[in-house]
Amino acid sequence: VTGVQTCALPILAWSLSAASAVGGAALMICFGLGTLPMLLAMPVAVSAFEFRPGQWQETETGLEDGKPVPPETSTSCMTPEEAKDPLKGLSPQDMKGMCKTYDVKMTGSGMSLRWVCGDPKQMLMDITASFVFASPTAYSGTMKSEVVLMGKKSTMDKKIEGKWIAAQCKK
Repeated sequence: VTGVQTCALPILAWSLSAASAVGGAALMICFGLGTLPMLLAMPVAVSAFEFRPGQWQETETGLEDGKPVPPETSTSCMTPEEAKDPLKGLSPQDMKGMCKTYDVKMTGSGMSLRWVCGDPKQMLMDITASFVFASPTAYSGTMKSEVVLMGKKSTMDKKIEGKWIAAQCKK
């Protein structure tokens, strides 16, 4: 039961027990007018997040095949188009165009999803990720992945910290 349903049920019961149909209808109209702005604003808040375009640095820490690995730092360029859509902006840079996205759940402050990338005959990556957007210039997240390369399976469990470092991307 959502908050809107929990709140609406007593109002509905109250409006049905009103002394007149007009009184009950007026109560429902007032309730609807009071909740409508919030309902209309919710999708806007969720989709309005944008990153800052430019050069980004990402540091990964964690495990590969159950063993700790040294931190790995890389940089990438986020275009203005990618920055407007966190899903595009956080897609695996080296696999663009080779990934399918599933189970996307967006909130105003983050997202979770699953990517399946590559060709099953050569290399296949199955990645489950969750990101928290701290600001337009910073995010953190976790990634669990299974990679099959020429029949050999490998797993990764990583934490990610991303930060914006420059407006211009290095070539």
